[in-house]
Amino acid sequence: MRNKLLLAFGLNAFFYPVLLYVNLDENSRAWSAIFGELFPILFSEYVAGALVIFGWLYVAEWQHARFERWFGEEIISRGEFLPNLAAILAFAAANLAINYLSIRGVYWMQIYLLGRADQAIVADTEYSRMSMRFTYANYVIMSLFVYYLLTNRRIQQRAREVALRAERARKEQVEGQYAQLRHRVNPHFLFNSLSTLSSLVQVDGERSEQFIDRLSKAYRYMLENRDRQTVALKAELEFLQAYAFLLRTRFGNKFQLDINLHPSVVERGQLVPLSLQLVLDRALRHNRMSAQAPLSVSIRSENDAILIQNNRQPRLEPDLSIGDSDWTVFENCYALLDNGNRRVREWADDKTWTVSIPVMSDEY
Repeated sequence: MRNKLLLAFGLNAFFYPVLLYVNLDENSRAWSAIFGELFPILFSEYVAGALVIFGWLYVAEWQHARFERWFGEEIISRGEFLPNLAAILAFAAANLAINYLSIRGVYWMQIYLLGRADQAIVADTEYSRMSMRFTYANYVIMSLFVYYLLTNRRIQQRAREVALRAERARKEQVEGQYAQLRHRVNPHFLFNSLSTLSSLVQVDGERSEQFIDRLSKAYRYMLENRDRQTVALKAELEFLQAYAFLLRTRFGNKFQLDINLHPSVVERGQLVPLSLQLVLDRALRHNRMSAQAPLSVSIRSENDAILIQNNRQPRLEPDLSIGDSDWTVFENCYALLDNGNRRVREWADDKTWTVSIPVMSDEY
């Protein structure tokens, strides 16, 4: 309401001086007359005119709403010629009636409150008729200008709504795809872990107990957080430590992991669940490893990101026993959460492959 009032008084401040210049005779245009004996009449007409414009704003919005209810939600915002022409004509007709009644209302208000009125409103002279015709024309033009502003705002508003719905649908699609991705990793993880445990339990009972403990912690974390958008980095690292224990048990000294993150980053950071596992699994899936040439993965912080880097030892064929991942969905998930400001990045040279994951400071 406040913005509509400001717009109404601002528009009338722009148009009203033109009206005064045409309607006032040479003597009445003097500043002493305008701010003297004529001031109460002129000020009352200015205020009344601004309030009429304020009413137009509501009439135009009401008309838009009715046309959209009758002919479809986007009938105005699509900019089709005939519906908009009909809306403009209906608005202009309504305003002619409003303007006529408003001018007569101003006349009687001036008599009642001021004891005198602008006689040009009712005088039967050629000058008065010309003055009133110009006044009507001026306010009709102004009302159409107001209608254009509101229509343009409605079109922009509809366009934003369409864009927001499309972005929301895309976000929901990506989140759904990433949820499926996280669910799809679990069977590989469980199968590989049980296979390792089966061979371990017969030769090392104490290490088997440790393995079961880490397995239960890792799997509990996966089940509890796979449907969340973000989790605390501290919790993600605790899961990764348990997961790394399972990997070292399975691969022995073929696999090495070094984590070196700044404590402040660990305390305040947020990540998409299972991000570090997904990057780690990709390195395992596409690289060879042996006791003589282990796969070495390092995780470190850099500004507001986490860098995961491994030495490149490309396989001829991916290791199908490691869970697969849709990397594009993973990247899109971060892009949507951070509104495209920061993204997952990756780069490689002959010796290393590096992934940068943005660390978010707030939970989404």
